[in-house]
Amino acid sequence: MKIWSQLPISMPREVYGGYYDLLMRAYDLFKRSDTQVVIKDVPAGIRDPQLICCYGFRGINEIEIVKCMLQAEQQGFDAIAGACYFDSGVKIASSLLSIPVTAPAEASMHLAGMMGNKFAVVTSEPGFVEEMTHHIPALGFGSAAIDRDPVRPLTLPFDLFIEALMKGNYSPVIDSFLAVARGCLRDGADVIIAGCGLMSPMFSTTGLAEVDGAPVIDPMVASLKMAELMTEYQSKGAAVKTKIGLYNAPGAELLAKGREELLG
Repeated sequence: MKIWSQLPISMPREVYGGYYDLLMRAYDLFKRSDTQVVIKDVPAGIRDPQLICCYGFRGINEIEIVKCMLQAEQQGFDAIAGACYFDSGVKIASSLLSIPVTAPAEASMHLAGMMGNKFAVVTSEPGFVEEMTHHIPALGFGSAAIDRDPVRPLTLPFDLFIEALMKGNYSPVIDSFLAVARGCLRDGADVIIAGCGLMSPMFSTTGLAEVDGAPVIDPMVASLKMAELMTEYQSKGAAVKTKIGLYNAPGAELLAKGREELLG
């Protein structure tokens, strides 16, 4: 199967080649041998990762993410695996496409519920915490997360986080993650979600699978594996998404008209 991996911002390979390689190494550890993954960025999207902290800019950027994902089906992809813990644009794109579109945060929370009793999320930037916290009950997982501060940021400043990412020296990130994660365990968590697509592949590729017995979930891998699963279901004739209610699917004629009017 062929899966489109959707990054959240403009990340040209010539600049972020090291990250593409890191993410692909994480995928390669877990994907099926016959799965081909193609990583896509958002050419017209945000260029500075810290701008994602701003709700308004993130909302504008989401439009560009959706425009990118809507190309996947026409280009012969079997599914889309979102590659950002904000799950940006996933529900919108899913409602307009017939192929599965999976969300890292949502997939991770489902997985956490099967692995343990209470999860916590450790993310890379304090500015991400508010919306990621809001996202937990919005997806129906409020009772599955720890009560106090279910989303917590690294103590490592974001500029040093990016420096570690770009240089391939993940030790400062891992050290900060472990310290924050252990605080979550003391407050009742028994599963830790690594809530940032820039960060989680660092852990998968270095073998950081658990913290003091608590599983560590890589949302990028969770999203990919869910995309594989839903593609398999769909290939056997199963329905993998609703066509009614909130995410009702437009008919072919209306869908074509909308594409022409809004996407050109």
